[in-house]
Amino acid sequence: MTIAERKAREAHDRENPWRPMSEKAPVGLICDLLFDDMVGHFAAEGVRFFLDADGNWYRADASSMPLAKAINWRPAYCFLTPERRALLKSNARRAL
Repeated sequence: MTIAERKAREAHDRENPWRPMSEKAPVGLICDLLFDDMVGHFAAEGVRFFLDADGNWYRADASSMPLAKAINWRPAYCFLTPERRALLKSNARRAL
């Protein structure tokens, strides 16, 4: 990682701090999720998620729902349209 990449990452972290799951994300906002396992906390780098109106988190790349329990979220990008969310949800259900 170059110095410029590190500074950009630190700026992103300052602008978008981790928020607890009890603080609900807006429906359709693309987010990063922070997970917890027996080893420690980890973020799914490069993988984005969105919260749908049904209260479930879905992957924005339409492959599946997250398997581990997320402990924090932070905004990462922009909002998905309801049509795009419906398509991603149906693809996630088929993948299960």
